[in-house]
Amino acid sequence: MKHSSMKAFAVAALLVSSTLFSAPSQAAGSEPSVINVTGYAQQEVAPDTAYVTIGMESTESDAQAARVQNNLVMNQLSISLQNMGLSKDNIKTTGFYMSPNYDSKGRDIVSYTVSNNLQVKVTDLDMISQIISKAGTVGANKVNGIRFTNERSEQIKQNLIKEAIINGKRTAETAAAAAGGQLGKVKEINVSGASPAYERAYSGMTMLRAAKADTNTPIEAGTNTLSETVSMTFYLQ
Repeated sequence: MKHSSMKAFAVAALLVSSTLFSAPSQAAGSEPSVINVTGYAQQEVAPDTAYVTIGMESTESDAQAARVQNNLVMNQLSISLQNMGLSKDNIKTTGFYMSPNYDSKGRDIVSYTVSNNLQVKVTDLDMISQIISKAGTVGANKVNGIRFTNERSEQIKQNLIKEAIINGKRTAETAAAAAGGQLGKVKEINVSGASPAYERAYSGMTMLRAAKADTNTPIEAGTNTLSETVSMTFYLQ
């Protein structure tokens, strides 16, 4: 009876020991192992839209005279741009300023300066040089900037997101294999909230000299880079 009891105890101990050694290494309820990677893709693209900002700055001893002179030029510029085939919807005022100018002692007003700017949206980039030349002929005296951008690039962006995900997954697979594991299902994908924009700006206050109609300023749009970044989390097996 005593011998039988000892045998039963030995069998029970063996079962407990076996259970302990066969338990999974990951404790129950703990988080599964994951790997975090970043996927990136980029593409050189040409712009499809430009924003040209042209202005007129006039200074006269009388504020009204400065404003009238400025109005004449800017009204003529707007009419000329529309005659070139540009829609009125693509021409807008982006800044109108009138300010006094003081003498060297900063006490007395000696003149007034009026500044007015028109921003012109252009989809035919070959027209930019003609627009600048036309501005000079009607009396505008400043080009305040040319900004190139891509406004019809949705398909490019969608393709870049797909490519970024593929690149991220490839990186994750390489890392998992190097760690002696295997890549599992995707847990989470985050696409950058800031949509990438192709934008190249030529800025500065450039004085326009009176130009002949056939004298075009060379403007090269060039290319720039569209890119997409995604953050990805995968389970490890």
